[in-house]
Amino acid sequence: MSDQQSLPPNYFYHQLPNGIEMVGQYMPSLSSTTFGFQFDAAVIHEPEPQLGLAHLFEYMLFQGTKGKDVRALNEAFESLGARKGASTGMETTQVWAQIVHTKLDATLSLLREILLTPTFPRDELDQVRNIVLQEIRRREDEPMSRIFDLVRANFYQGTPLARLALGTNESVRAIQRPDLQAFWQAYYKPNNVLFAIAGKFDWEHVVNRMQELFGAWEGQVALNTLPQVTPTNTVALEHNDGKQEHLGLMFPFPKYTDPDYYGALVISEVLGGSMASRLFVEVREKRGLVYGVSAGLSGNKHIGAMRIYAGTTPEQGRECLQVIVNELRKLEQEGITEDELERAKIQLKSENIMRSEGSGSRMGALTRSWWYEHRLKTIQEVKESIDAVTQEQVLQVLHRFSPLNPLTVAAIGPLERAELIGDTL
Repeated sequence: MSDQQSLPPNYFYHQLPNGIEMVGQYMPSLSSTTFGFQFDAAVIHEPEPQLGLAHLFEYMLFQGTKGKDVRALNEAFESLGARKGASTGMETTQVWAQIVHTKLDATLSLLREILLTPTFPRDELDQVRNIVLQEIRRREDEPMSRIFDLVRANFYQGTPLARLALGTNESVRAIQRPDLQAFWQAYYKPNNVLFAIAGKFDWEHVVNRMQELFGAWEGQVALNTLPQVTPTNTVALEHNDGKQEHLGLMFPFPKYTDPDYYGALVISEVLGGSMASRLFVEVREKRGLVYGVSAGLSGNKHIGAMRIYAGTTPEQGRECLQVIVNELRKLEQEGITEDELERAKIQLKSENIMRSEGSGSRMGALTRSWWYEHRLKTIQEVKESIDAVTQEQVLQVLHRFSPLNPLTVAAIGPLERAELIGDTL
């Protein structure tokens, strides 16, 4: 079996002979189990003309296999009382299931059928395509959602990370069954998958069962390299005659593997993570400039980022942006107070504990930890990392990563550049 010497109790790792990596966390107090397969097969891996392929592919995986049509698949999952799903990000796709632990074997067999023998039936493709086209129309009608696409596209400009995850009407309409088959054949290989499981299970049994079901799976995926992301000071405006002005700001910040990541997490919490945050107090409570304002860490495997959102009116758009920029300048120059540091730590540790109580969230944490760092980070380690953040580390982060340079600013609304920006930047 696998070498457990370097792992904490109840944490597991194993690699099957064909390259599949497996990680697990045993949670004996639970009766549920969540497991999933993560692939480096997502938006950045799409062929350039086929934007939206990875998202459409995610839906089509569940539309039929060599042994079952879509109705039979759904009935099989329902007969096990299983929840199933998939999600496609910029860099990875996850296919997962959550079950009562006694149904693990049967549910794992169903996931094998979906991953290894999908048929992408033509008669289901048009229906699924229409669902994605509806999602695109909804995105186009929701500036509050589209602002994140706009700021991200400009922050990552020139790289596949700038792509629209849903694609466009034209690109999605052009995708056909052979495109789905080619994507599956190119990226769904055993050396390109991470299996994660959390909850109640017997690890040795899981390893043996995985070998039985997936051991004969063969093939290799060539490693992809992304062009380097080099953000610059950028302002991007999308004109909209509505009665709202949506603002998005983004600047480089420590990524998940950076030694200063938890310092960055504390800064994010202080800046815009809660109703006690600086942006909420200064922009909304004191001045009433917004109906919504927030900040949070973004980024990916290659570069980290802080992202800010504010929703306001055209009449208040300029002042709102000025206040946000002033808060970023104050943060860069002065750091945070001891009181802010302690409150942020308490909030982050509470969130970490609450997220850790379910098998689904722990499976996600295992996947993220292994994919980014090739290690399994315990809940206690996360708590200790948050506790270790000091005001000096916060200042170090702000010295390494200026919130104002480079800064990407995006806006959707009726304001022209001079009306919104003025001499703010």
